[in-house]
Amino acid sequence: MFTGIIEEVGKISRISKRAGYWQIGVISKVIFPKVEESASVSVNGVCLTLIKKEKNILYFDLIKASLDLSNLKRLKISDCVNLESGLSLGGKLDGHFVLGHIDCEEKIKRIWRSGGNVLLEIAAPPKFKKYLVSKGSIALDGISLTVAEVKSGSFSVNIIPYTWQNTGLKNKKAGSYINVEFDYLAKVALNR
Repeated sequence: MFTGIIEEVGKISRISKRAGYWQIGVISKVIFPKVEESASVSVNGVCLTLIKKEKNILYFDLIKASLDLSNLKRLKISDCVNLESGLSLGGKLDGHFVLGHIDCEEKIKRIWRSGGNVLLEIAAPPKFKKYLVSKGSIALDGISLTVAEVKSGSFSVNIIPYTWQNTGLKNKKAGSYINVEFDYLAKVALNR
């Protein structure tokens, strides 16, 4: 489990495509000394198991299900990814409960500035629309955010300058794909 508070933006240093799965290497300075093999790490919001670490590089295996549902299949060498280590019992809980179980990847329809903030408009698939609530929580590429507005085929979020500068969002453009995890508490409440 995670909080959606990004600890570091890592950089992809290796992508190895094997039969049935991929292995990626991510350069890390902040998380590297904190995590051990077998730990859960959020990589762009996807909960992955750390299989090996050496020389400031964290290694993860990606199975087909993770690749199919997320934007990790679009990664290239030198791409930036958001990293967060798992929440420890008794740890500080900022953000919201983020499980690292991506619901879908969606296209960013539009990015624009309003005052000092950046706004993102993201396509919303009809089957997930019931989980979108104005002022509700959502995780985008693992970042805990608040839904600003819900429209018929999309939703928007406000990004403060700190979040824009300290996450991989600053590398996104209209047309980029972003991982979406809808609020777990909304899913539980609406699926009773």
